Amino acid sequence: MENILLNCKGLSAELSFVDNYIDEFLRTNQETGAVAQVLSSARLSRGKMIRPLLLLIAARFGSRYQERRQRLCKLGALIEIVHMTSLIHDDIIDDSPLRRGRSTVQQQYGKDMAVFAGDFMISRVLRLLSQERLNREGLGIAETIEEMCHGELGQMSCRWDTKTTIDAYLRNIHGKTVALFVKAMQLGAAAAGANERIINSLAAIGEHIGYMFQMRDDLLDFTSVADQVGKPVHRDFADGIYTLPVLYAFAQPSYSPRLKEIAAINNDAVRYEEFLQEMGKLVHQSGGFEFCQRQIDNHAALAMRQISTLPVQEARQGLSRIVEQLLDYGEEAHLPITGSL
Repeated sequence: MENILLNCKGLSAELSFVDNYIDEFLRTNQETGAVAQVLSSARLSRGKMIRPLLLLIAARFGSRYQERRQRLCKLGALIEIVHMTSLIHDDIIDDSPLRRGRSTVQQQYGKDMAVFAGDFMISRVLRLLSQERLNREGLGIAETIEEMCHGELGQMSCRWDTKTTIDAYLRNIHGKTVALFVKAMQLGAAAAGANERIINSLAAIGEHIGYMFQMRDDLLDFTSVADQVGKPVHRDFADGIYTLPVLYAFAQPSYSPRLKEIAAINNDAVRYEEFLQEMGKLVHQSGGFEFCQRQIDNHAALAMRQISTLPVQEARQGLSRIVEQLLDYGEEAHLPITGSL
């Protein structure tokens, strides 16, 4: 991450401004007592800041970047709040007690309070978009929120369905994950005055990075320990959410019958953890890990090809470095961006 910040002069300061705007946007003098406490916890749920980072890097390809830095930092904050809201709602659905080592909002205050906190944050985003006269950007963000919900609904409809296709998986993750990456890149470039060709190229890069990000997360559900990713390994499978390596394994006749037997076992069974470990081994033996890695590598190659068409400047190097980091499946594979500022 430090290399990305070094490649793009002023990026570290801009991300700090984004951080400050998040606090400002989610803090008012009207909230007191429990409401203030919930919003304070919600502010701590911010993600890794990868989306604002991409927005700010994309903006550097626009001719009006310098004069619109404040506007861009505000947009970055609003994009991150949308992402934070999605994390709060994900934790409610997953009944997750922790998020990156911290107690989740729903764990601290209950599901009802967490739902309303998420709703409040989305309402605040919509109000601020209008207040800041970001009408065109607001339309794009609203469309993206709709697409995110569509993806989540699609994923829920596929829950526990061992016949889910890889095409259905790709449609779902495009909505729930990829769409916000694309929108971050589009908004940054357009708000800074980039031309249409550049905006389209950056949107394509955002799409490939979004797919890499989600597929890499799928792999880490098998290959990382709980304290690296903030949740127990194999949690997706246990929750009936079948990710890319699993779906590939389901399609292999030698492994599918036993995997489907494990999927049908009651989650509360005494030996369920043993069955999950067996599932992990079967997915590995089926070639599911290698298949997922190939898809990540393919998206990386396509992203790099698009990056090579951009004007040569620091921002282009920064995008290349992000793609390279997403190819790293080691302990720092989750891009701890905020921690390195």
